[in-house]
Amino acid sequence: MHKPTIQEVGAYYDMLNPFYETLWGDSIHFGYWSDPTNPAISMDEAQRAFTDLLIQQLNVQPGMRVLDVGCGTGRPAIQVVEKTGALVTGITVSAEQVRIATERAQASAHPQLLAFEQVNAMEMPFDDNSFDAAMAFESVFHMDRMRVFSEMARVVRPGGRVVVADFVTVRPMTQEEIDITYPAFAVNDIGSWQDYLDGLKEVGLTDTYVIDVTLNTIRPTNVATLHAFKAPEQQARLHEIYGEDQTRAFFEGWQRIRNVNETLAYVVCVATCPEK
Repeated sequence: MHKPTIQEVGAYYDMLNPFYETLWGDSIHFGYWSDPTNPAISMDEAQRAFTDLLIQQLNVQPGMRVLDVGCGTGRPAIQVVEKTGALVTGITVSAEQVRIATERAQASAHPQLLAFEQVNAMEMPFDDNSFDAAMAFESVFHMDRMRVFSEMARVVRPGGRVVVADFVTVRPMTQEEIDITYPAFAVNDIGSWQDYLDGLKEVGLTDTYVIDVTLNTIRPTNVATLHAFKAPEQQARLHEIYGEDQTRAFFEGWQRIRNVNETLAYVVCVATCPEK
């Protein structure tokens, strides 16, 4: 199975940013429904709720420095600033995402607290202990997990939190499931929740725990996504950008992906950098 290069992941998002923005809005990640059966909760509300959950786990105060690994187009980072008053640096391998995120930061209430850079998270240019906390929101599966964890552990100061939200396997995936999912999402690897916890411990992090948010995320996000696909306004925009044939292929592909997604779990892993 081909593992995507950093350049390929960047190109993936450069091409598909309009796709995700059309269907999901400003955030490129799943949503969190406190009541998964409540259709009145919008995708935007659910995404903001999910970001709030991660913010709670970061445990940061005004003036602290937060690293957002795989920052997308900047909405979660802006929300961290709005909620905590922390300074946030977002990194992504997509030049287009850096451009969009920077524009959004400049239009936000606190542009001086936000910075976005095109950076490979497996080889960060930041000094040791230069952040008070770090989060990776639905991005680690694109990369070599251990290299990312090692870098996050290196750049976060002792006592700081590392928070990772990602899909995990509940059983080994079949080859058919891998063939459907990995190319569609530019996946490097999807591990089990135990793989994630073990990886965080292996790079020296402590006080690890997992929050299982599967029921609140996967199925309701899939429902909201397919509903958005069928909305006339979104369909018209996708047709304009990608053409009718490609839009139809996206829809059929998401239906296949949905069936695989619902064999996965979704967890938030939390760990602490030990005092040295």
